Amino acid sequence: MKVSFILPVYKVERYLDECVESIVAQTYRDIEVILVDDGSPDNCPSLCEQWANKDQRVKVIHKVNGGLSDARNVGLDNATGDYIIFVDSDDFWVSSSALQELMDTVQSYPECDFVGFNCSYFFNDTHTYKPWVKYDNSLGKPVDKNTAMRLLVASGTMPMSACLKVISRKSLSDIGLRFIKGTISEDIPWFIDLLDGSKECMFVNQYVYAYRQNRAGSITASGGEKSFNDVLNIIKSELDKIENRSFSQEAKNALYSFLAYEFCILLSLASKMPKEKRQDLLEYKWLLDYTNNPKVRKAAFVNKLFGIKATEWVLRYYNDKVRK
Repeated sequence: MKVSFILPVYKVERYLDECVESIVAQTYRDIEVILVDDGSPDNCPSLCEQWANKDQRVKVIHKVNGGLSDARNVGLDNATGDYIIFVDSDDFWVSSSALQELMDTVQSYPECDFVGFNCSYFFNDTHTYKPWVKYDNSLGKPVDKNTAMRLLVASGTMPMSACLKVISRKSLSDIGLRFIKGTISEDIPWFIDLLDGSKECMFVNQYVYAYRQNRAGSITASGGEKSFNDVLNIIKSELDKIENRSFSQEAKNALYSFLAYEFCILLSLASKMPKEKRQDLLEYKWLLDYTNNPKVRKAAFVNKLFGIKATEWVLRYYNDKVRK
């Protein structure tokens, strides 16, 4: 079974070689690596071509800049593999045997539309790894989407990133799944749609992916107004769609709790936003009634005792402490 790796490339000349090397060095050899140069203004286009000349499994697509989502969609349109893996080109895979191990699992459970795997945060300055929270052991075998939603939210391990999955290309096609162009945190609605459209899936605690930290661009790092607005709009959009989704009511309640978790992230950033943005956000404080997620449960407890202003302060303090 052929695997297509899709790598959007933009302003990552410092990290691109390490990323591509970690993929082409995989002992599982039946792969293609699609480098989508998203109009990168640095040396990335040349580096992409060098890799294509070095390894015939590497394909390069040069395009006008359209953002991460657009580059992923272009890569998907040109993929020929049976399975798809997305990789952010400033990250890398940890072990050369990782893909073989994952594909052994995929082959053992062909009924799964996708298999999720785990990651470690990689801190470049200290060259250290911090493993992400483990998935519930019950997810290590095929489960339906309702069970997956409930267990992921309850354990606080909702793996939104598109980069943490081996996905059947046929399943992606059947679901009609695309990334929303021009949106930050586009993985959130994408993963909810993926899970909603899946019949069975599973999540294994194989720490395959190194997620590089201290890079600009995340909402927690930048706190920018566009990031804030995009996530708030995602919450609004998902709330509009949730009752029409095919999840069970119990799974929908879990999804409400995940959206409450995203609400908490925004609440920790609200003091940096214009006053009207904070007021817009507070219209959704009712989400704290859904306490499936353990972090939301704590925030809801603070809110019940001390009110939303104190909850905002605690979340902001916690967020600042984590970032230091």
